Amino acid sequence: MKDVTSGYNSDIAFSKAISKAFIQELKGLLLRRSKRLLPFDEVKEKLELWYGKDLGIKSVPLDSIVGSQGRYRNFTRHFLPLEENLRTRWKQIETAVTSGKDLPPVELYKVCNAYFVKDGHHRISVAKAKNRYGIEAKVFEYDCDVSLDDKTELEQIAILETYHRFLKQTGLKQARNADLHLTVLGGYPVLMEHIQRHKFYLEKNQDSRISLHKAAVSWYDKIYSPMVDLIWKNRIIPLFPHRTEADFYIWITKYKQLVFQDVFEPEKTLPFIESYAKIFSSPLRIIIGKIKKFLGIVKY
Repeated sequence: MKDVTSGYNSDIAFSKAISKAFIQELKGLLLRRSKRLLPFDEVKEKLELWYGKDLGIKSVPLDSIVGSQGRYRNFTRHFLPLEENLRTRWKQIETAVTSGKDLPPVELYKVCNAYFVKDGHHRISVAKAKNRYGIEAKVFEYDCDVSLDDKTELEQIAILETYHRFLKQTGLKQARNADLHLTVLGGYPVLMEHIQRHKFYLEKNQDSRISLHKAAVSWYDKIYSPMVDLIWKNRIIPLFPHRTEADFYIWITKYKQLVFQDVFEPEKTLPFIESYAKIFSSPLRIIIGKIKKFLGIVKY
């Protein structure tokens, strides 16, 4: 009788989980916001993650697990089951957990602050359904020059791929530990164009060839960083917490078609920044931006 009751309760728990998954999927469709797990193999290829280091057994927060190797279509982002054929295995795990049986650690890949499941999808799904905070896991960590976390969505992987390539070409991560994250696709070619123009200026003035790495560091020190300092002092960035300083650098240079080839001149640029801030930080623009974000027209 006890086993029958336990199986019945597990059946109800799975039905509730799959129903909740359906509602999440419907909301995501209506709001155009992805609720799917990130595919590890795609992330690994695009960000060139080649060498995993064994970190041993760790306690990992469940909310930081955002992706899967091979089973990202079977569960929602919150590890709710999406397919009926998961029921039997899910019920077995739920029954074992409820009875207090010890289960082996799951296996995870760690990339920055995000985790991807190698083995143990059902165990994680059941733990989520029971509102557990963390789970024991055998963790393999991959070095990465961009940032992933629990808020990273599938659409952002394309941006992170171009960011990774930009950092690889310019060497700015190693030279300056630069944080040049963008939230809009297409921005890194703009930054590269600025660096190339600065490189041309330096070579013309020095009458000699210089490396792209050296030109990138010079651009970062003499142009990008001073301009970002002015942007922060203008207090526009806190009004748009989902945007980055690199976003504002690109938008302001495009706003007045500014392309600095030599040393940055604050006195000539400050009026443009103030004008941009005055227009785009108006209450009406902020409200419109929030509405667009809510409707999924702007995702980040």
